[in-house]
Parts: sequence; structure tokens; C-alpha cells
Amino acid sequence: MKIGYKILSICFIILSCNSDDVEQFKDFCSVNDPTIDLAWLKAEIEERELNIDASSKYYYISQAIHTEDDVIIYANCDPLANSVFSVFNCSGENIGFIGDGNFTTETLMSGKIIWQTNNFACEF
Repeated sequence: MKIGYKILSICFIILSCNSDDVEQFKDFCSVNDPTIDLAWLKAEIEERELNIDASSKYYYISQAIHTEDDVIIYANCDPLANSVFSVFNCSGENIGFIGDGNFTTETLMSGKIIWQTNNFACEF
């Protein structure tokens, strides 16, 4: 009986995987791993990891696709903060922020978290 549950569980996991999710972010910004391969983003992550404070547990960086362009979003989920989520292109240029009329919350919600602190406190 236990083997039946294991097989059923494995089948469920395999069938629930969506290859579109993987394909959507394949070669994001023309690199395999933007957190390592984009020098400006790697430097930002290293800086954040060196400067951990009480609010760091809310910080994260996500990647998303906005009108066919790859974007990186610096965000946080601090329930007590009124924050601006900056949006960057693949070259590291700040091109706007969530809610500026160009980038909506749907852009943020359609993304994928690519970096968070070790003690990340948010659940999505």
C-alpha cells in the first residue's frame, strides 16, 4: 500500500510540473543564471549579503518578462513599509518602478524570485 502511495505521489509531481514555467525564463537576459552571469546583479546581491539587518528578511530580487523584455525587480514584502519596487533592464539600468504606469503589479506577480535572504520571512 505504501508503494502505491509513493508511485501515485511521483506521478502527481511529474504531471503537475509545467514546462512552460521553465521555458519562460530559459536564457533570461541571454544568460543561464542572472544572479551569477550579470556582473551588476551579482555585485548588488553580494552587497546585500554583506549588509544584513533586521529588515533584510523581507528583501528579494525577482526576474520577470514585461512586454517581451526581460526585467529584474528589487522588491520587499515588509508589511510595515511603503516601498517602491525598482525595475531594471538586463544592463542594470533603472527603467522604472512597479506602479509607474509602465510596470504593473502583474509584472511583479508574474515573475520568479531569483534571490532572497537566508532568513526570508515572506510566503507567496
